[in-house]
Formats: sequence, C-alpha cells, structure tokens
Amino acid sequence: MSAPLRVLLVDDVELARQKLRRALSAHADVEIVGEAANGEEMIAAVHALKPQLLFLDIAMPEQDGFSALAELPRAERPLVVFLTAYAQHALQAFRVEAVDYLLKPIEAELLADALARARKRLAEPAPAPAANETRLAERLTVRTDNGLRVVDVASIRWIEAIRNYVALHLAGESLIVRSTSQSLLDQLDPSRFVRVHRSAIVNLAEVHELRPQGNGDQRMRLRDGAEVPISRTYREELLRRLSR
Repeated sequence: MSAPLRVLLVDDVELARQKLRRALSAHADVEIVGEAANGEEMIAAVHALKPQLLFLDIAMPEQDGFSALAELPRAERPLVVFLTAYAQHALQAFRVEAVDYLLKPIEAELLADALARARKRLAEPAPAPAANETRLAERLTVRTDNGLRVVDVASIRWIEAIRNYVALHLAGESLIVRSTSQSLLDQLDPSRFVRVHRSAIVNLAEVHELRPQGNGDQRMRLRDGAEVPISRTYREELLRRLSR
C-alpha cells in the first residue's frame, strides 16, 4: 500500500475546515497533517509539516490564498487545490499550476477527482532542469518606471515588498521595481539571500546585528544602519543560515 497523501487545510473559517475534514475522512489514503487559518500560519505549517497537497481558500483576511502561496519558494510549494465560493479566479488558479479549483460547497465526486489528479501529479517524474535554469543570476534585469535597469546582485542590500511593487535597496539608492519579492528571490542564490519577513528579503552579507523587541519579535540592523523586521515565521531559518 502506498504512503498516504499528506494534506494541509488552509481556510480562515473553522466551520469550512471542519466540513472539508469530514469530506476527506472518506478517503483512507489521505492524512491531514495540519490546519491553518491564514497565510502566515500556512507558510509556517508548510515549512514545519512538509505537506504534499494544500487545500487553500482564496478569500482570507489580510492576505488572500494567491499572495500567501507566492511567498513560498517554488521548490518548497506543495501541490494546491484552491477552494472558493466564486468562479472568477479559476484562470489565475491554473496560471499558478493548481491541481484543481473547487467551488464551495464541495461535491464529493469533484473532491475525489482532485485527489486522484494530485496523486497522478506526484507520481510523475520531476523534469530535469535545463542547463541555463541551474545557473544563479549575478545580474538582474528589472523593469522600473523609467525602463529597464541592470542590477548587480552583489549590490543588493535588501529587498522590500511594497504593495504591488518591490524596492531594491542598493548602496546609495533604492529602485522601485514592478515585480514581486518572491519572483526576485527565485533568481537569487539561496546561500546569500533569505526571506526574513513577508515584506523583506536580506543579503546575509549585510547583516550586522539582531535586536529583540519587547513583544517577542526581532529587528535586524544592516551594515548601512537600515533596520528590517524579522517575522517569527522566518526567524529559525534565518538563524540557521547565519550559523553556517
């Protein structure tokens, strides 16, 4: 018998999670490894529990399912079945390679189809990366309001997400870029750059000190004096990288 499919339920409504849990109980080869009520909890659970499949609600407060998923590096993203009460997000769901897109209330037959599709996807061999995909960028070509700009990766001190834009903080200047922080992080050397907050990525070579805050959180001070927040979600990974 094959190992059970490891599943994480993500929905801000507890009753919705309970209904989904009951529906999944009909499938003996599914193991629900955890639940999350928002994007931050989902990211922490993915890191800790390593699920193979997310059942991810789209409409959640503060951060919707798409933006929460975008904060996970591609290599760490489980397969995803999106859940929603609305049909208009279907195209966006399949653009991020979702296994399925289920409307609430979920029909048993469609749920079974989604699980079968996920198992099939997991059984497929991972494609070998093309030669040019294994090379990490030393320079980035980014789009700003003034056109295209080539940036040396080594000059990036930290990256700040600002709504639908990203600020690249360099020596002596900051560039406002039309991008997402995760799409930039996917191009950078993971031994040099690490996410420390949903809105911040830092160059580890620029870290000067960590400062605890009264509420249990921490802030980071860079060599140029800039202060960057550290989320509890990413603190353990940051400390692991700094100790290398």
